[in-house]
Amino acid sequence: MTWFNYCSDGCVRAAPSAAVQQDMAPTGFKRTLGILFPVGPAARCRNLPGDVIAVQRALNKFPTDHGGPFPLLVADGICGPKTNKAILKFQTKQFGVNKADGVVDPNQRTDNALASPADTYFSLTATMISRLPAALAVITIARAALLSARASQTIVANGGIPLFSGSWDLVVKHFQIDKMPNWSKTLDDIDRIFFNMQLAIGHIPEGLEIIADEPAEHTRGAVAFAYGGGYWLPDRAGTYQGLPNSTIYLCPRLEGKDLESFAYVLIHELAHYVGPNILSGIGIDDYGYHHLNTKSLNKLTPWQRVHNADSYAQFAFEATGRPFRQWEHDL
Repeated sequence: MTWFNYCSDGCVRAAPSAAVQQDMAPTGFKRTLGILFPVGPAARCRNLPGDVIAVQRALNKFPTDHGGPFPLLVADGICGPKTNKAILKFQTKQFGVNKADGVVDPNQRTDNALASPADTYFSLTATMISRLPAALAVITIARAALLSARASQTIVANGGIPLFSGSWDLVVKHFQIDKMPNWSKTLDDIDRIFFNMQLAIGHIPEGLEIIADEPAEHTRGAVAFAYGGGYWLPDRAGTYQGLPNSTIYLCPRLEGKDLESFAYVLIHELAHYVGPNILSGIGIDDYGYHHLNTKSLNKLTPWQRVHNADSYAQFAFEATGRPFRQWEHDL
């Protein structure tokens, strides 16, 4: 199991400290609606009017992109087709299709989630939440540059005048895909990482927003940390040594950094988080850091570049026309 901590001296692999060996789910994770019996279409569901109303009202708290119903449910205490559909949608959004059974059981996962604040960024401060769109903007520009790079090569392959060559050159600079056996597939793989970043921070409706503040009992000394491949864990409520491992954690140190630093760190951690599980051997690792040793980074093989978190953050920022230089940002 691997956590990646982003520090000023680079990411390091680490397990949670002894202070978090116990169950430390984010604030609100274990709240309940107070229902007495299961609610839903299953035979075991009593569907008491009071329980159903509690579930209906809780579902209505959540916006549609967080799994809430549209239109809003009528809190009438009747567990009919609309309420059943809303429960299933909420579970699919929050936990994935394999964990959606359409039933709200007392003091279980769905009950806990419905009783938590209608905000899957958990305890993030308002300042951090306000900075998320900046990271999304950089990611979106990066995807546009990848699209332009593909268009450039397609035009050249068809005998046309090379357009958008700057985008292609930028991709080659950071990932050296021209030296990969199949540059087109590699370009798709890189774009998929950025696409999954958009999913993870909720830009695309099917995405799960799973970003939280560093738990108060935990002090790693980093600015952010994430579990490699955490986005793809089959049990999104699972933990590793007491700390939910399907979450990106942003630490208090990050709040004091400037907007560009925030976006850079988040993109770096997202690359770890949405890449393949690090135990697979093909996850997004830390083979080199631009801010620590540019010469060392330049020695990476093309494969390492494609599987290096800092390559994604560096490429994304340079695609905006503002290369990120850590020494300019006190990060």
